[in-house]
Amino acid sequence: NEVGMARKQCKQQNGLEKVEEILARFGVAGDADWMAVVLFVRNLVTSLTHFTEDQKADIQARVFEEMGKKPLTKESFAKIIARLEGFFLESPRVQDLRDKLKSEQDAFNVLYDEMGRVFTEIKSSNMRRQTSIVRLGEHTEQAIMAAPDRSNVVRQLRGMLTEFVAQAREEARGWEERAKQLERTANFDPLLSELYSRRAFDAQLAEVADRCAREGKPLSLMFIDVDRFKAINDTQGHMVGDGVLRVLAAIVSAHALQFSGYAARYGGEELVVLCEDMDEATARLRAEAIRADVQRCPFAAKSDDQKPGADIRVTVSIGVAQMTPQRQSTGDLVLAADNAMYAAKGRGRNTVVAASEMMNTRSA
Repeated sequence: NEVGMARKQCKQQNGLEKVEEILARFGVAGDADWMAVVLFVRNLVTSLTHFTEDQKADIQARVFEEMGKKPLTKESFAKIIARLEGFFLESPRVQDLRDKLKSEQDAFNVLYDEMGRVFTEIKSSNMRRQTSIVRLGEHTEQAIMAAPDRSNVVRQLRGMLTEFVAQAREEARGWEERAKQLERTANFDPLLSELYSRRAFDAQLAEVADRCAREGKPLSLMFIDVDRFKAINDTQGHMVGDGVLRVLAAIVSAHALQFSGYAARYGGEELVVLCEDMDEATARLRAEAIRADVQRCPFAAKSDDQKPGADIRVTVSIGVAQMTPQRQSTGDLVLAADNAMYAAKGRGRNTVVAASEMMNTRSA
């Protein structure tokens, strides 16, 4: 009964006197630590955007349930704090951030390893070039000493220089290819090779946003997330999950090519498409075409031994947002598209939501 009354007062939010009543009822009146706990679940939790309303209610219920186990001690306080930490660490958005961080770390490690190999090759190349120059000098001196006339010396030197220049040109071509490969590693996702990396996307977004602002052109962003991707990994295995992402990347990339969109992997199973000179309404139509194609596409699962399994149904939720006078920074644009994507998941998944629809819903 006390727990129920505490939860009811928590919802009423009628000032600190109600908090004091809750603390007194649980036998910890005036205790600063327990006051902080009650204020947190009463005021701050309700304002957090990381959780749904049901999740917020669950947090409050579990905290007051724990407080109902009298007497309240330091151990029970530590247990409640651990529960609150668990809520935050297990929230979908925190998990998304972890996945994005791991994806960035993996991409950085690939780039770091390749750059290490390039530096080693540069060092070896310099040593080979120095050795070649020394040998050229030695051969030149020997030719001058041994040649009977100047014309013979010039002919031999021309031959040695021609060979030296040919080797240098061949090495230069190799370095040009190496530079292209390194640039691709830096700019494209290591798993989804059709898509740009998060690092490349951030740079492109800043550049395009500045250009669109100068030229007065619209700029929109799609935020695409695979529905229930964790369940696919858990039930089918990560090999199947990676295969799903590769097929999805091919679909998104093919659509982006049709309207000169810039498709990238944002992190984990999240993809983005930057739509320059495109308003939100048009971007929403393009996003709907992507969603429909993903839904229609048969995703054939393969087990770890490469044997074909049953087809799995894959859908995506997509959020769309446009840069506006109220949404002027690139961070605001990404956040608006991300929030619209989460709204699409909240509406049952496998749908597209535009940021303007969310605004209209709030004002209705």
